[in-house]
Amino acid sequence: MPYRNSPIYRGLDRICRVLTTFSMVMLALMTVLVVGQVILRNMYDLGLPWADELSRIANVALVFFAVPALMLHNRHIAIDLLYSALRSRGQAILRFANYTLIAGFAGIFLFSLYKFLSRAGKFTTPSLSLSNYVVYAPVVIAIVLLAIVALYRLITRTETAPDYEGEEGANPIADAIAQEMSSGILAEDTSKDSKK
Repeated sequence: MPYRNSPIYRGLDRICRVLTTFSMVMLALMTVLVVGQVILRNMYDLGLPWADELSRIANVALVFFAVPALMLHNRHIAIDLLYSALRSRGQAILRFANYTLIAGFAGIFLFSLYKFLSRAGKFTTPSLSLSNYVVYAPVVIAIVLLAIVALYRLITRTETAPDYEGEEGANPIADAIAQEMSSGILAEDTSKDSKK
C-alpha cells in the first residue's frame, strides 16, 4: 500500500512499535508482581504495598501504550455492520466522522487530564513516592499519539485494511461463520421443500 511508504506513517509506526514493546514489558512486569504477591502472601504471609502500586501503574501503562498502535494498524475491536453495509461514499463519510470524534475525544481528554494534574500533580503515590506526573505520563503520551494518528487519518484519508482482508481463506473464523450460516440456510430451504 503506497501510504505505508510515507515518512509520517513510518515515523508513527516506529513510535507505536516502541510503545507496544513498552506495553509488553509492562505486561511482563505486572505478571511477575502479581504472581510474586500471591506467593508471598500465601506462603510467607508477607505483603508488599509497593508491588501492588507498581502493578497498578504498569496496568495503566500497558493499556494506554497499546491504544495508538491498535488504531494506526486497524487492530482494535470494531463492529462494522453499518460500515460494511454502506457504499464507498458512505464509508468515507463514516470514517471521517469516526476520526473527527476520536481527535475531539483526545483533545477533551488531554484538557481534562491537564486540569486534573494541575491539582493532583503535586502529590505522590503512597508507597513508591512517585509523582502523579510520572504515573500519568503514559496516558498523556498515548493520548497525544492517538490524536496525531486520528489527525493523520483525517488529513491523508487513508484507512489500513486488516491483514486478512482481500485474501481468500485468510480469516478462518470468518470463513467458518460464513460456511455455518450458508449451511444453515441450505438446511432450512431443504426442510421447507420436503414439507411441500
